[in-house]
Amino acid sequence: MYKKFVIALIGAPASGKGYIAMCLKNELKEKYGFNESDIAALSVGEMIRREKKNQTPLGLKLAANMKEGGLAPDEMVNDMLVNELKTINAKVLILDGYPRTVCQVREFDKLMSNFDSAVIFRDTPKELILERVKNRRICEKCGKAHDVGDGVCECGGRLVKRRDDRVLPERLAEYEEMTKPAVVELKNEGKNFFWYEGTAEGCDIAREFLASNKKYL
Repeated sequence: MYKKFVIALIGAPASGKGYIAMCLKNELKEKYGFNESDIAALSVGEMIRREKKNQTPLGLKLAANMKEGGLAPDEMVNDMLVNELKTINAKVLILDGYPRTVCQVREFDKLMSNFDSAVIFRDTPKELILERVKNRRICEKCGKAHDVGDGVCECGGRLVKRRDDRVLPERLAEYEEMTKPAVVELKNEGKNFFWYEGTAEGCDIAREFLASNKKYL
């Protein structure tokens, strides 16, 4: 019996991690025969927003400790992730946005001791990210991502700019200071680490990555 396979997606804000996650899910189902229930996609950013929106005890702590658009404290993120991992029974877990700091890298090592794992790092130039985000919108009703030219969401919701996109320069500076060193540590540790340029197409990344990790599927 195989262990759960955890795929950690790391990259700058707005570097397309969510799109790669979608491509991974589609490839797993279409080429490797996985069912929808076999795959779980877990976004750390979405988990944080959910906790804050629901005003859970953890969400209230997160709101009190985060500046707008900034990174959540490591200890809170680690605790939240530990709790989530206990409830997920899928065979493949796509983890979007973790680890983001050197402290989280060290916790990641502990968390992954019972799983097979691999890391995808998408190295996207700042200029390309800023250009992409200019036209990025989300539906305020269902949360689906859109291009500004789409008009309205199919659910009828209004398209709005994401709150964290409004503070993107600050988020990118934080990424350079805190996440890049974590990526270097992961790579230097000799992990199952895959580096891709930010201009690489997301579904090409998914196909190449999964072909290199067939033994875990």
